[in-house]
Amino acid sequence: MRLLMGCFPAGIESGILGGGRGMRRILILIGIGGIAWGYGLFAALNAQEVTTGAYSPQVEPPRVPASLTLATAIEYARRWHPRLQAVREQIRMAQSEAVTARLRPNPTFTFSGENVTQTGREQEWFAFFSQTIETAGKRQRRRDVAEWTVRAAEAAAQEVERHLLTEVKLAYERALLERARWELARENLETFRQIVRYNEVRVAEGYTAEGDLIKVRLEAQRAEFTLRQARLNYEQAKIALLRAMGATSFDLEFELREELTFEPVSFQAEELERAALERPEAVRARAEVERAYALWQLERARAKPDLVASFGYKRHGPDNTLYGAVSLPLPIFNRNQGEIERAEAQWRQAEAEWRLVRGEILAELAAARRAVEVAAEQVENLRRDFLQRAEDARAVALAAYREGAADLLILLEAQRAHTAARELYLQALSEYRRALHELERATGLERLPRGVRPPVSSDASRVSP
Repeated sequence: MRLLMGCFPAGIESGILGGGRGMRRILILIGIGGIAWGYGLFAALNAQEVTTGAYSPQVEPPRVPASLTLATAIEYARRWHPRLQAVREQIRMAQSEAVTARLRPNPTFTFSGENVTQTGREQEWFAFFSQTIETAGKRQRRRDVAEWTVRAAEAAAQEVERHLLTEVKLAYERALLERARWELARENLETFRQIVRYNEVRVAEGYTAEGDLIKVRLEAQRAEFTLRQARLNYEQAKIALLRAMGATSFDLEFELREELTFEPVSFQAEELERAALERPEAVRARAEVERAYALWQLERARAKPDLVASFGYKRHGPDNTLYGAVSLPLPIFNRNQGEIERAEAQWRQAEAEWRLVRGEILAELAAARRAVEVAAEQVENLRRDFLQRAEDARAVALAAYREGAADLLILLEAQRAHTAARELYLQALSEYRRALHELERATGLERLPRGVRPPVSSDASRVSP
């Protein structure tokens, strides 16, 4: 529908505008000015986008500290890991979509002429602007969808960060375990070397058969091999830790500051459940539900047609008029039915996925909590009696061997049993600490509150190098 509004008298037009030729010049200037204005605005916006969106290369991660704690390793990974830098860019992309969603439709400038080259016919010139007017709150609906998209992207980034930090914790615990095994292998080798020196003296004095000396030397060589393998495992664990932290330099000169000790924790099941339901996965699932609902509302709003209003100037022959028009699509056939159905299905799907995620989180929490309880009981049982009995058995066998009341095989068997007992305790202790980190991951907490408990025996403290 077009509306003709107003009309200038011919005398005023002739005196002010200087006739038809002057009118054509003015219309041409208006058209050229509108085109130049639009091109200049586009160029300025494009230059601003190029300037603000220019790529800046990332700085290389620094070397890890010479003395590395678990907290330092976590902070290093949080700041320098490329995976976290990548997910942060995904947040920026979602935020860019939110900027686009807030924008209104651009106006359109139209300049046209008819019968320009035909003589004897009245010429028509148009110069007008058109603006799309959105109805049914489409702009606000787009903003709602974009905002929930940003929240979902932020939760997804937090989820990636939580998994990555758990990998750092587990890699740190593995390095602690391998270091403790290396220290245990060194101590075991030193024990066998002492037995070798003792038997060398006994053989020289004629109190011991040389066959016993050969057996002890074989055990010492086996202990040397075990020590070299333990050293290799420790270095490989340190490399794995650096990789989990996102380091690019794999210099192994750093040392771990923390010890492989038993750290009891206390928690309430209700508190853990509340914390778990605020995990990034839960937040993202709820954000996806809200986003799907907002998208469903947006698709329903898109079923309502938008108005296009035009306003400008028209010259028809000697007459100059103001030009106005309003266009309105008639939603007879396409009322966005398909997209509405699709958005509603996505909404129902997001709700079902949230229920699934909630159940998985609670199941994972229950399993992680039970793993901590069992691992703590295992460590306590080993600390209470097992280590002390192994130490006593070795001490008795060593004393009996020196007194001549026991042969070498009994001493070697007691030493192997003592080493195996301590290694079993180290493994149980590491499993307990790993279970703690898994529980932290299940609850979404970075660190559970620890308690302080003294070791039950001197031997228990010796297993923590």
